[in-house]
Amino acid sequence: MYVAPQKEVKNVFEVSKFYRSKAYKNYTDMLHRISDAVVGITTDLPTIAVNPNVMAVMNLIAEVEGWTREIPLEDMEKQRFGNKAFRKWHAKLTNAAQQLVQNILPEDKKEASVELIPYLLDSFGNSTRIDYGSGHEAAFLMFLYCLFHLGVLKEKEDDVAVALRLFQRYLKCVRVLQRTYRMEPAGSRGVNALDDFQFVPFIWGSAQLIGNVEKFIPDSYLNAELIERNAMHNLFFESIQFINDTKIGPFYEHSNQLFNISAVERWEKVNSGLFKMYDAEVLKKFPVIQHFLFGSILSIEIREEFTKQAAAAAEVDEKNVVESPEAHA
Repeated sequence: MYVAPQKEVKNVFEVSKFYRSKAYKNYTDMLHRISDAVVGITTDLPTIAVNPNVMAVMNLIAEVEGWTREIPLEDMEKQRFGNKAFRKWHAKLTNAAQQLVQNILPEDKKEASVELIPYLLDSFGNSTRIDYGSGHEAAFLMFLYCLFHLGVLKEKEDDVAVALRLFQRYLKCVRVLQRTYRMEPAGSRGVNALDDFQFVPFIWGSAQLIGNVEKFIPDSYLNAELIERNAMHNLFFESIQFINDTKIGPFYEHSNQLFNISAVERWEKVNSGLFKMYDAEVLKKFPVIQHFLFGSILSIEIREEFTKQAAAAAEVDEKNVVESPEAHA
């Protein structure tokens, strides 16, 4: 039975609730599986197969991006950041969400729309604050997980197309939103953040660069001309290109974390390091995961290994109580 997903991490002491959940493992397993699938594959490879269901989600994204051309900006002189027209864009998304989701679901799965719609609505930024961050990116990836779970997208068969066609299409859309409506980074840590808006394209993009035939090494992305020539080849370079296009000043000043990562010798280490960083800086940070939604597909239910650990610990505690001298006093 499908349910409307809800927030379950209510305070900082409940962060481990997510870490121990089935949702955490299912979500991170998907990220790792797709990362493994795109190793050594360039984004512009013409032979990537795009199945009709993948194309249907891409068409959904293209449709909502098109609304930016229909909704005029408001009072630009008064709004340096966060143009209020984004609220109209998001209101249109809210009104259209049910039909958009129903259109990509087969007849026997349409009732699952109640569970998918909230993830889609969270995927493009916050309409109140007019900001966007890694939590919104995660919401879209959770939306994709739900589609995999329902069999709309096929594990392994669609993994490469999901990363290098569908997810890339999503990135294009949110970058249009970010620039058009001057969206602010959600919970920005400034130069200490990996990037103002995205994280996962750096993970999957670094996987693409493992064993690349051009012999690009990590510090290659500090060369702006090289990036401009090769941005279309992988998600990592494409993300660096977006930074180069939107920020001014020396790279080491506005993107300090990425500058430091360029010193790593091999893309394999960059990839594994980014996974660890994502886990620590996104998936275990209360300001981000307090907004995560959990339902029947992405469940907050504790994983079996943790229930066994808890049962074993309780058994030890009970034994200690029984055998302690105080118990016989």
